[in-house]
Amino acid sequence: MSHFWSNTIWYLLLGAATAFQVVYTVYVSENRCRTFAFYLTLVGLPLYFETFILIFLDAYVYYPKIIQSPDLDPFNDALVGNLFSQTAVAASALFLTVRQKPFSWYAVIAFLYCVMEELFKALGIYSQHWWRTWMTFIGLLLMFAIAKWMYSRLVRGLRTIYYYGYILLGMFPVCTILFLWGVLDLFGLMRFNATLLSNPKISRYGLYIVFFSISYPIMVWGYLRKHWVWKAAVFAVIGAMIYVGHICHLLIFREGLFIPVGILMIIWMYASVWILDRLYEGPS
Repeated sequence: MSHFWSNTIWYLLLGAATAFQVVYTVYVSENRCRTFAFYLTLVGLPLYFETFILIFLDAYVYYPKIIQSPDLDPFNDALVGNLFSQTAVAASALFLTVRQKPFSWYAVIAFLYCVMEELFKALGIYSQHWWRTWMTFIGLLLMFAIAKWMYSRLVRGLRTIYYYGYILLGMFPVCTILFLWGVLDLFGLMRFNATLLSNPKISRYGLYIVFFSISYPIMVWGYLRKHWVWKAAVFAVIGAMIYVGHICHLLIFREGLFIPVGILMIIWMYASVWILDRLYEGPS
């Protein structure tokens, strides 16, 4: 509690503002399920980029002081801060896009995020390494423009190849963040090897990227096949990946939990695709 009023409260306020934007935008939209699915896709868009520059390029660091357990890697706390930041950015992109706001709104909201970034720096709850606030402004304008383009494609109807991409982006928050990291990793049920490379952070999250970059496209492809034989083959392939990762000590399971957790990983991946597909109501 010593850091709640100095650090955590500001991130919680950002989270509350994010929730308000999402709820409002979804409520006033014509197709609420599709709009919420699109939000999940938008969350995946900055998370792929921002997680990469946060982890591998050490662009900046967050200090929400939410995960303070001595049994967990302190870097998990920075990941929580990043999650608050990127879900907020995606919520604003959703609002601007669905409500069809003009470009002037993009600039104003991007500017407000820059003000907030400078405020967080002044409060000592966020610090930049080589990243600069003007980069945030340009990045947000680009993010909002991409979101507008993606939404226009969605409204007109998505071909299967584009649909793959929307589902894959949506799997980042639904499967990677919520389950692989939020449940398995933080509770110590399954973690990626942190000693494969000299840098534990690069080793751990590099394996994350390799795993979902291979398994997610395979799962989406299998889900969209009509014949059950292809689905069974996909389950077998991903199961084999998990098994090889286990015996090579790339995926570290809590003792005695390899089989149930491995099966649960496959089920959750499939369920993530199913949820997104139901919300999107399939390709057009």
